[in-house]
Amino acid sequence: MGPVSHWNIFRKFYLVAFALTLIFIFGISGFMLIEKWPFLDAFYMMVITITTVGFGEVHPLSEAGRLFTSFLILSTFGTFTYLISLITSLIASGELGRNIKNFRLLKIMNGLENHVIVCGLGRVGIQVAQDLLNSGCRVVAIEEKSKEININLDGLILIYGDATKDEILLKAGLKSAKAIICCLPNDADNLFIVLSSKACTKDLQIISRASQKATISKMKIAGAHHVIMPDSIGGTHMASLVSSPDVIEFLDQIKLEGKTGSNIESISFDELPKHYRGKTLEVLDIKKKTGATVIGFKSHDGEFVINPPDSTLLEEKSSLLVLGNTEQILKVNQLFYLP
Repeated sequence: MGPVSHWNIFRKFYLVAFALTLIFIFGISGFMLIEKWPFLDAFYMMVITITTVGFGEVHPLSEAGRLFTSFLILSTFGTFTYLISLITSLIASGELGRNIKNFRLLKIMNGLENHVIVCGLGRVGIQVAQDLLNSGCRVVAIEEKSKEININLDGLILIYGDATKDEILLKAGLKSAKAIICCLPNDADNLFIVLSSKACTKDLQIISRASQKATISKMKIAGAHHVIMPDSIGGTHMASLVSSPDVIEFLDQIKLEGKTGSNIESISFDELPKHYRGKTLEVLDIKKKTGATVIGFKSHDGEFVINPPDSTLLEEKSSLLVLGNTEQILKVNQLFYLP
């Protein structure tokens, strides 16, 4: 993640602290030179002068010493007055709260990795973020600062900014993320994010929304692994409710959030314990051990096999699709030590 400068946030406070430090050093030096006091007496006199506690003088002051003390009081009074006005203006404008929030966000982002970045919190983006959070993923969302939105999703890290800008993507932890999902309504903006993401890191799954069919091929050439057209999917879903209602109703019962109903779990080769790698489905015997059913197998070259036979060999870059109810999927996770 790109470094974020605190100088722009706390610049005025740094200047005030620097001014007070100079005044303090100047005051101690002045008392030691003008009044010929030892360091400890000069230090104590400086403390009671700038804090205006009203204690008596350490030693009687000469005329030059009184003039010098008066100058110190006026200097420190002006500095403290400016500091109070600065804090008041920051609180009144809400800038202080935003700066504190940004500082906390920076600390969170510094230790974040293997998260998912969602660009755009419109109708599609909110649903994507909700489903990812329900599945246990860590989600960082990027939304335009100018848009007034009311997002209340537990666990969501929200960054305001333009997702098409590289510095905002880096702030969201693009280099340490495992996937980015582009949900902006404009295809050109999504295409730009795909290009920026692909150029920044190669080991990143890129998923993008598209509104026009002509954009799909361009996005895949730019580096998107998957391109989704929500409107087309929704239309197909509604049409299928007429032609194949039972099939669609069954599919609607499959809940990917893993809470109720039936669930599908994807198990990649890398997630398998070592003693299961390179074995066949017969050796795994998932049905007997968990009650869940292996409904699909994805080979190393991306080919899908529906209802794979028991002789199917688990090889590198392959994965399994397992269907079961909540209890059965939980047993699958326990069997293969999945998160």
